[in-house]
Amino acid sequence: MLLALRSLALLKPCCFGDVMLTTPLLGILRRTYPQARIDFIVGSHARAAVQANPLIDNRIDCGRVGQGGYPPADMLALIRKLRAGRYDAIFVPDRSPALALAASLGGAHFSIGLSSGWRGLPYNYRVPVSPGDVRHEADLYLDLARALNISTEYAAVEYTPPADDRKAALHILEQHNLFDKAFILIHPGGGQNPGMTFHEKRWPPPNFARLAAQLMRETGLAVALVGGLGDDPILAAVKGLINLPLADFGPRPWGQIGALAERCALYIGNDTGATHMAVGAGTRVVMILGPSDPRRYAPYGPRNWVNYVWREWRVPAAGVSAGAPGFSWDNGATVEDVFETVMHLLYLGAHKPS
Repeated sequence: MLLALRSLALLKPCCFGDVMLTTPLLGILRRTYPQARIDFIVGSHARAAVQANPLIDNRIDCGRVGQGGYPPADMLALIRKLRAGRYDAIFVPDRSPALALAASLGGAHFSIGLSSGWRGLPYNYRVPVSPGDVRHEADLYLDLARALNISTEYAAVEYTPPADDRKAALHILEQHNLFDKAFILIHPGGGQNPGMTFHEKRWPPPNFARLAAQLMRETGLAVALVGGLGDDPILAAVKGLINLPLADFGPRPWGQIGALAERCALYIGNDTGATHMAVGAGTRVVMILGPSDPRRYAPYGPRNWVNYVWREWRVPAAGVSAGAPGFSWDNGATVEDVFETVMHLLYLGAHKPS
């Protein structure tokens, strides 16, 4: 029997990519409860992932909770915010026992969250997840809806750029004479958030440079580089290896990257939050995975629209938290691998999903 919910909260503090992978669950909950108040409780680093999402009524800051730690003062403040929200249900697509405790003390009639062993004991709706059960993160989060007998058919990652960022993106395209031209957008950065620095995720700059040059020569399309704030060194490294004219959009905030992705013919990036954002923006995407497991982190969508390139290796059982012992890009995805996948999506892929 479907629960009658008039107010509900999604609690997912961090990090950007994980919050993006929560949007399929958000979309399903909004579809199921069109008149309900839906609030999203998130940290400052990942807030941009849902800043302009029209499915959310209120965005609530969780302080430092989940931003690499769980300070007691911030936990108490979070619990007070949850209680003030007077929610019928709090959904927690996360394995954290601290978030389970906060949700159980948040005053809601129902707390629904992932239960990995003892970590989910405080919930009154525990959704079992086994460390050995390797599934896509977005699909695991959708189990919270399935536990309530809610259909998850047509669940999709969604991203809406803020209006100011869309305006800024148009200005950038005009500056580079790309306003009305098809272009491929390459983001070579990522691998860093408040919870982890994992630069091994980054495909080497010489590979990006070779790929960009080959795409310009063989497709006739313009290629543009973009990065996140702080990605200046890797953008310079890639650009410095290319002798062909290349548009360099430089380091940009999340919203502008999303707005530029929305306008491009195809987006290429590493296993990062920005790549999941590009999926949500609705463009074709090729993700380059190295130490990450595509069964967990591949772009979430139809493979004839969003795809990935990966050379199999022995991924640690603990996942990304174990780092990348023994991994080397020398044995990873090649320029030829990525080029072939890009060409397939550009010229043989399906029309944009409706």
